[in-house]
Amino acid sequence: MSRSNEIIYKVVAALAAADGTDPGSLEYTLADYVDPTMIERLVMSETTSELSFEVPGHNVTVTADSNVFVDGVKYRAGTQSRGASGEQTIASPPAPENPLQLQRFFANLPCTVYQSRNEEGWPIEFISGNCRDLTGYEPNAFVIGGVNFGFDLIHPDDCDRVGEAVDEAIETESPFSVMYRLQRADSTERWVLEIGMPLFDGTEPLSIVGAIVDLSEVNRKQGQSISSPEQANPSG
Repeated sequence: MSRSNEIIYKVVAALAAADGTDPGSLEYTLADYVDPTMIERLVMSETTSELSFEVPGHNVTVTADSNVFVDGVKYRAGTQSRGASGEQTIASPPAPENPLQLQRFFANLPCTVYQSRNEEGWPIEFISGNCRDLTGYEPNAFVIGGVNFGFDLIHPDDCDRVGEAVDEAIETESPFSVMYRLQRADSTERWVLEIGMPLFDGTEPLSIVGAIVDLSEVNRKQGQSISSPEQANPSG
């Protein structure tokens, strides 16, 4: 795990410890209240700066040397100790776009937006908060909790078809769309349509970004039932 990924996990773990829960069960996503890239930039910088922000019920301060304080208590894995970061708070410059507005925009879309690494099982790097309704899981369960789309959510009988669609998109450097059955946390299934595209660093495919639409809900409103990809097509 890179240093930048470690600090995000540490912040979420600290908040979970403060709430007496596990990281995957937090009822909110860190990105709803602060741009995670600002935290990552802070700890990668050679400064003595700090970044402070608020989440529901807590004040959080992250220092450039990767210390995390929740309500003035310094977080250490497995324990917390009373401490104090400096009184002056220096935040990194804001990103060109407002990440919180983007988060709210994503949360109000009639689909789930995601970004995953181009690795086996497509580990999630970001997923919008409305994934709760679609999957039954909290966003943090994907980002740090170990829930994996490829291994845990895509129906085993549909995995090959989804993989072929993604592989073809990478090979042709083009978007893809694929329908499949999604297995929710409560063991029920929903037909979904996933539309996505690979992101490249030069010729290296690094990530997959896309949106997932709940076709079961679309077809329910149209009075249809679904038992195959053809029937799942809302325009069919």
